[in-house]
Amino acid sequence: MNGASPRAETPGCVIITGVPAAGKSTASQLVAERYPHAARIDGDALSYMVVSGRAGPVSSPGPEADRQARLCARNICALARNFADEGFVPVVDTVVADRAALDFMLAELSPLPVLFVVLAPPLDVCHRRDAERAPRQRVGIDFGPLRRTMLDELGDAGWWLDNAGLTPDETADAIVRRLGASASTPRGVGS
Repeated sequence: MNGASPRAETPGCVIITGVPAAGKSTASQLVAERYPHAARIDGDALSYMVVSGRAGPVSSPGPEADRQARLCARNICALARNFADEGFVPVVDTVVADRAALDFMLAELSPLPVLFVVLAPPLDVCHRRDAERAPRQRVGIDFGPLRRTMLDELGDAGWWLDNAGLTPDETADAIVRRLGASASTPRGVGS
């Protein structure tokens, strides 16, 4: 590290979002693998740490699901800050459904620079990918309402990447290139 602090070498945090089956898990893993020091933070894994009393946005929508989603986002951001403080690029894989969720995460991550990436292949591609998953991994819902909310509330935020025609490696390479270009931005959601 040549005497530099680990944080100074960290280009920032990457949040990769999108509807289910957009490619978040695969892309986030591959992006993290492209750095000498990186950590992948899986929002689903953190969410499922609640073993008893879990309320999910699909299975149990309402105030309790909202409270647990905020707790999960807070835990994601705390982990991301901790990894960044130790010189690791935090690469977050989670669904950021609306502006309130994004604003909350940006506030929790402040002052860490953030590249916000929305993987946005066409819905038919996401539905096909979901159908091709093993039965226990399928989401099996209409992603249209979530996609509409994301477009309405986040359409001007971050970088929307249609990765339908890209391989997973090409998607990861594009994100890493974008992170390099935006890492000098002191604060924000990339562009």
